[in-house]
Amino acid sequence: MSNLTERLKACLESEGKADRELLVETLEEINDLREKRDQMEEILILLVRTGFPWDEAGQPDERFEAFRSRYENAMHEAAHLLGLDLRSMITRTEPRT
Repeated sequence: MSNLTERLKACLESEGKADRELLVETLEEINDLREKRDQMEEILILLVRTGFPWDEAGQPDERFEAFRSRYENAMHEAAHLLGLDLRSMITRTEPRT
């Protein structure tokens, strides 16, 4: 995305007209980001609706196994969307906050 952003800024600073290829790449990137946003939203909704699988004493309740399965799947999907599954253990870095 940063490459497209820089190219768009340069275009605006120069003559102000973007070529068709730049516009197509930008639209594709925006659509990809929207799809990822929607997928991440679905993951968050799933986690919120699942709730905590333990009682007030902190002991796992009957929902624990279902929660663990959903949680593991959701975290795997989120890691994939964030690109964390593409990095090796040596080069893995945490996102900047």
